[in-house]
Amino acid sequence: MKVPSPRFVVAVLVAALCISLIAVSGFAQFQTGNIFGKVQAKDASVLPGVTVTLTGIGAPQTFVTDATGNFRFLNLSPGAYSVKAELSGFGTAIRNHVDVNIGRNADVTMTLTPAAAESITVSAEAPLLDTRKAGSGINVSQVELNQVPTARDPWVILQQTPGVLMDRFNVGGNQSGQQSTYVSNGANTSQGTWNVDGVNITDFAATGSSPTYYDFGSFEELQMTTGGSDPRIQTPGVQVNMVTKRGTNDFKGSARGFHTSSSYQASPEIPSEAKSYLKFVNQINKIDDYGAEFGGPILKDKIWFWGAYGKQNIAVLTPTLLASGERSLDKTTLTGENIKVNAQPLASNSLVFVDSYDAKVKLGRNVGITRAPETGWNQNDNYKNGVGSLTDPTLWKIEDTQLIGSNLYLTGLYSKVQGGFQLIADNGKGCQSYACGLASDPAYFGADGSWHRSYLSQVILRPQTQYRLDGSTFFNTGSLNHEMKFGFGYRKADVRTTLAYPGGTYTDNEEVDAPGNSGFVSFQRRPDRANFGKMTDIYAGDTLMFGNLTVQAGLRYDQQKAGNYPGSAAANPVVPELLPAISFPGVTGLEWTNISPRVGLTYSLGSDKRTLLRASYNKYVDQVGGNAVPISATSPGAYSWLYLYYNDLNHDFIAQRNEIDFKTGIFSHAGFDPNNPTLQTQFTRWDPDLKAPTTSEFIVGAERELMSDFSVGVTATYRKMTDFIWTVGEKHQGQGDLYSTADYVLHDPVSATLPSGQTVSLPYYVLKSGISAPTYKVILNRPDYNQTYQGFEFMATKRMSNRWMLRGNLTLADWKQHVGANGIIDPTHQRGGTAVVSPQVGSGCDVCSGSDVIIGSGTGSGAFGGVYINSKWSYNITGVYQIPIVEANFGVNLYGRQGYALPYVFRVSGTGGEGFKFLLAENDVTQFRNKDVHELDLRLAKDLHVSRVGLTLSIDGFNVLNSQTILQRNVARLGVAASNRITETLSPRVFRLGARLTF
Repeated sequence: MKVPSPRFVVAVLVAALCISLIAVSGFAQFQTGNIFGKVQAKDASVLPGVTVTLTGIGAPQTFVTDATGNFRFLNLSPGAYSVKAELSGFGTAIRNHVDVNIGRNADVTMTLTPAAAESITVSAEAPLLDTRKAGSGINVSQVELNQVPTARDPWVILQQTPGVLMDRFNVGGNQSGQQSTYVSNGANTSQGTWNVDGVNITDFAATGSSPTYYDFGSFEELQMTTGGSDPRIQTPGVQVNMVTKRGTNDFKGSARGFHTSSSYQASPEIPSEAKSYLKFVNQINKIDDYGAEFGGPILKDKIWFWGAYGKQNIAVLTPTLLASGERSLDKTTLTGENIKVNAQPLASNSLVFVDSYDAKVKLGRNVGITRAPETGWNQNDNYKNGVGSLTDPTLWKIEDTQLIGSNLYLTGLYSKVQGGFQLIADNGKGCQSYACGLASDPAYFGADGSWHRSYLSQVILRPQTQYRLDGSTFFNTGSLNHEMKFGFGYRKADVRTTLAYPGGTYTDNEEVDAPGNSGFVSFQRRPDRANFGKMTDIYAGDTLMFGNLTVQAGLRYDQQKAGNYPGSAAANPVVPELLPAISFPGVTGLEWTNISPRVGLTYSLGSDKRTLLRASYNKYVDQVGGNAVPISATSPGAYSWLYLYYNDLNHDFIAQRNEIDFKTGIFSHAGFDPNNPTLQTQFTRWDPDLKAPTTSEFIVGAERELMSDFSVGVTATYRKMTDFIWTVGEKHQGQGDLYSTADYVLHDPVSATLPSGQTVSLPYYVLKSGISAPTYKVILNRPDYNQTYQGFEFMATKRMSNRWMLRGNLTLADWKQHVGANGIIDPTHQRGGTAVVSPQVGSGCDVCSGSDVIIGSGTGSGAFGGVYINSKWSYNITGVYQIPIVEANFGVNLYGRQGYALPYVFRVSGTGGEGFKFLLAENDVTQFRNKDVHELDLRLAKDLHVSRVGLTLSIDGFNVLNSQTILQRNVARLGVAASNRITETLSPRVFRLGARLTF
């Protein structure tokens, strides 16, 4: 691993500082917040030389106000603080209840009176509006985490964020054993990032996903950022920032237990139209969540510790076909252990060490309508077998912050993340090792639209290492006050994947259009492959105050490199002559270099500054990774496969050699040359001019503080996304003679019947006679193609005061794609991602200019691959009311959105070996939708106190209106028995009992 030299880093940072006047105070520093303030006399004249003391979490800190009367305390852990200002010859001023949140800047003004004996104590909180705020999103504090009814994982908090749409509903924890796919302001999951205690832990292979799961009781606060001018943010996706608790000068802790049972659940209802094929719908069997956390001083005001342990046992019943003999059970165990040590060896230095361990065991993953129980995956993050070994995902971090003088803060960080997991086909015998997963007869896909007998098994290792140096400095130029931010980061991620179907084959037994055959058989050559990514970033920014105007500007530099390691692949055991064994070299060469500017303006109206107007322009660059660009496809040993027809003479759904239709030849193939199957070359290569996709964003908005603890606001966002990546065939390797619309001719239309009974005629295009599907392909930027996103967010925030709090939002969105002539290869209207040319842009239709963008077509997670995310509107309201006298809390969480799209398709075969085409059966991908979905969750909790010990007894109700709305249908192929079948409904109403002890 080659890390840039210190001399290079210093030189670049100095250069960045020199151009800082065109260079932002971060909206989110990912794990801390700041307090800024001014000390003045009663006549509003500034007071320099005032000693300001901060007390609260950690050791007391002091600051002497500068010539302009300003003071600041940076990089503070979330929590409540008090500020005291004192000056000889003046009184003392004390400000209590100053809350610090992730990425939030609390501004306070202290007034001193020229009378030595006089002391003024103010209990009012800092203003709710933040003039230094540079982005959009939400902060979720301890009050909400504990008192708002949720399923207790970060993905349900994501769902509360304006502009974010999820692929599933987590009713009372029934989906907490698996991650959600999501979109945010026109950015898909692959552009999300996950940060824990300041460490970017984002999965490199499943780009935008989290590499682990979490103990919800360990969180101090969560922040979800969806856009803005913070130069530390690289991508246009949602930024998930999670901060765990820490030790303080007081010994304190908590313990919890939550229990959900099927007996607390309303009866699941099978829709009348589904009673002919569904035996069960999704429901909870039993969920238990328990844990404890405790912290305190090792050496008061010097060293503190904190630790936590949590465990969830989640057992749910998934939808099951009537023909199945047993219920489909999905069982998950999540275990989390956390240790954090904070130290302040010197008044100017602070040190943090984090050790986090999270384990997941899941039996029956993805079992449901399309996966019979024996094809479900058994997942274990702690394994050791012949293809790899892994100790459960862990995070180690050491971080040190040094204050140099009073105006320069430097923070250095080193972290290591061990990620990975194995997914093993159950095979009807509970397999949990790779060898057992492959010890089965081949899998098959039946006419009932479901997989049977076995499935793919895989083992994945995903380690990461990260280094960071970040700083802040403050200085004045005349009457202008500057807050400079700068930093450097380097992250390296490796991925090793081993995967195979039993016997290197499976059969597809749906109807085919080849007389004399009963289905298709797929043969694979599965390599033991590995790839890597190396990411370097440098940023600099400045915040300038011009009276009521705050100007923020920044520049960010990103260099991203990726490639493949050497490897090998065994021969296919059934057709070794078609797919022989190979060894292959490594490949490098993918490199993206980008500079992203950020500019933000905030103007405070009036002397009270209770109305803020905001505007910003920001540019983002996509992150490299397996879901962003097909890195592994460029290896000479990439996953290779072919399709042949076969006739199942003995009806065992296995393709014996005497049943294979070799005469008709290969139906489709990828990843190798059938005429030279041992050729070690890149069958898919990167275009040398390949650029990273970018997003340009314009934001305007306004916020009004109606009272000191209640604000409303509106934000309008416009985004344009360009340089999308797609894969195009080339006729001769490396020559750039790409396939185009000129290679296709119009075919006679086919007829398809929509669920409404309407018959439609569907024309489509096929390759011209004499032109075969490409063996060689190029990954390049898609010309004549872009997407636009327009969104309006209406927000209301009432922090906890006078016994109640509220956070609500309404989002209106319009997400479109725009396609020109050069952005089309195959003119066939398809759902997206299924043609010879794989666009990999998540679009709803490859060639439908002006159509809505939908995210789906297999991009959903497992059993949610049939979800196609697109809503024109969504809303969320969370709130807490503290009932007087009885010391009880009432919490509410109401969420709703427009029903997602149902893009029905009809499958036909192409020509020249190009495989299947999935013809879009309507002109508009959102012509058909599921019904709108609304979910109401309620909570009632009673607090009991004895001295410092508190006990909270609670009951949470999820989906209390018992809306069992249809969430998914099978839209994969019109004309087959499984078409339009219901595959998921909203889980029925369920209650959760809980107890929480604090001490």
